[in-house]
Amino acid sequence: MPPASVKQSGTSPRGQRLRAIALRALDDSIATWKRLIGPRSAEVASVSLRFVPRLGPANCYGLYAGKGPAYCSGNQTVFVGTREAKRLMARFGPQGEAAITFLIGHEMGHHIQNIYGHFFLLNHVIARTPGARANLVRRFELEADCYAGVWINASPAWSKSARFRSDLLTVLASIGDDTIIAHEPNKRTPLQGTHGTSKQRTRWFLRGAQTGDWRACDVFRASSP
Repeated sequence: MPPASVKQSGTSPRGQRLRAIALRALDDSIATWKRLIGPRSAEVASVSLRFVPRLGPANCYGLYAGKGPAYCSGNQTVFVGTREAKRLMARFGPQGEAAITFLIGHEMGHHIQNIYGHFFLLNHVIARTPGARANLVRRFELEADCYAGVWINASPAWSKSARFRSDLLTVLASIGDDTIIAHEPNKRTPLQGTHGTSKQRTRWFLRGAQTGDWRACDVFRASSP
């Protein structure tokens, strides 16, 4: 991915900080995953990052619309909805940087899933067993959380920071489906209720962060996510 400029005309200091955090997280994630899955490292670097006010249907072939961030497997792009991301940073305050960093790591986890054909397999299984869709999508999202943990474990930038991990756990305790729906019962979207509870997201993130092995993210084989 070509280097991107953080300082953009008309971008507020808060917007510039958001871009700096997201770009740093993506660059570090790319470098780390290239080491972790060496034989396919060239595919890791094929991901790109785009900042949009709000993710619209045109960004991902009509598949997604909403606040973002979101990964589009069709064009291998992580979209960051700047309005919601800045709101999230303000909400978490001291943990705002950890929140954005984790979300980029989660979306990068989807890129790793894409490289290994998990999107194709997920759609294939859902087509055969549509009644299991919610459970399958939830496990898919938790696998991406686990991959984010694997990245943090292997990242020279963050692996040694106890403060950063503490901030991440604070964030995870507040972005589970149960927490989000409880606080915003009238703002449900099609993507809510599919990422796992705060407890589930924390458990699978820690699985990756503690083992450092992406093969340990066997969410689909677990009796319960």
